[in-house]
Parts: sequence; structure tokens; C-alpha cells
Amino acid sequence: MKSDHRIVAYFDFDGTLTTKDTLIPFLIFMVGWCKFFANLPHLLFIVLRYYLRLITNEQAKEETLTLLVFGMKEYLIEHRAKSFALTKLNKYIKPEVYSKIEWHREHGHKIVLVSANLAVYLRYWACFHKLDGVIATEVAVHRGRLTGKLLTSNCYGAEKVRRIHQYLNDEGLEFCYSYGYGNSAGDYELLEYCDEPFWVSGNCVEYWKGLH
Repeated sequence: MKSDHRIVAYFDFDGTLTTKDTLIPFLIFMVGWCKFFANLPHLLFIVLRYYLRLITNEQAKEETLTLLVFGMKEYLIEHRAKSFALTKLNKYIKPEVYSKIEWHREHGHKIVLVSANLAVYLRYWACFHKLDGVIATEVAVHRGRLTGKLLTSNCYGAEKVRRIHQYLNDEGLEFCYSYGYGNSAGDYELLEYCDEPFWVSGNCVEYWKGLH
């Protein structure tokens, strides 16, 4: 058993720590059911094009954000993001997987979220739960309003590892050992990168043996 502050645990968020993807619940919380349902045909068309591989997940995310939150004031999204993170998000958390966060905390390990979802609300959740960092997808703002575009690349797949390296460099951090937790193809590169990777399926956490 390793107990060292130079050890880090990287957690994917949606599907790993949560029972479902939380982006749509967040956007509904942001804009309300009326606007969401009014745009549902357009949203379904975005989803269809994504599953037909006509657009990337990054393009799908930008089109969804443009459709629902384009022009929204930055202070408003920050306010609602904090409210969502503190009052709604915990109901989606899997206690069995969250216990891994508690285990790492008890052993003095650093804990960092690495997610393709939006950093704007994950930061508040991470702060409330005393995590050490958040690496996620940032939204673009111009003159105090959301543009609907992403400020960073979608934090998915190989981008997760690239962003981890950037985070470590920016923060001046160096770890001697890493754990990783993920549940989908978007986490493969993260798990390959970590010294001790774990695959999460439902509430079950198992050592990940790799793709081969």
C-alpha cells in the first residue's frame, strides 16, 4: 500500500463517478425545460449526426452549447453552475466509486478530475469535495457572454493525457505514481498513461488490463 503526497489519482467524472452523463441535466438546469424542449428536434439532429459520425464529439458539444446558451452572461452561468454543483450533482454520484476518492484522500494522495464535461460546474463540485484539481473542457466567453464555442479542445481521449501534462507543467507538479479511473473509450489513453488503472462498470471497480 502506497501512502505518499507525491501520488496522484485521476478520476473521470461522467459514468465513472456518476450514474449518468450530467451535461444535459446541467443545461436543463441552466435554460429551463421550456427552452430545452423547444430545441429538442435540433438537439436530436445533433445527436443523430454525431452517431452517424458526421460530426465529432467536440463539434456536437459546441453546436449544443450554441443552441442553448449562446449569449448568456458569464456571471449567470457561474451562479447557476455553482448552484447545480452544490444542490443537484450529488444525487448522481455513485457511493461505491466515491469511496475510492475517500480512500485516496485518507492516504494523502492528490485527487484530480479529468473530464470531457464542462469545467464551469465541475470546479465547484471539486472544490466542495476538497479535490486538488480539475482538468476539463472550458467554455469560451467574449465580452462577458458565452459564445457557444469551446475555449479548449474537448478533454477526451488523448487530449486528457495532453491536458494532464499541461496541468503538471503549469502547476509545477511532479508525481512518482499515478492511479486512474475511467469507464469509456474516452478514458483509454488516460488509463494507459497511469501506473495503476481501474475500469469502472456500474458500481464495480476492477483493475484494467488494457485493450489487448
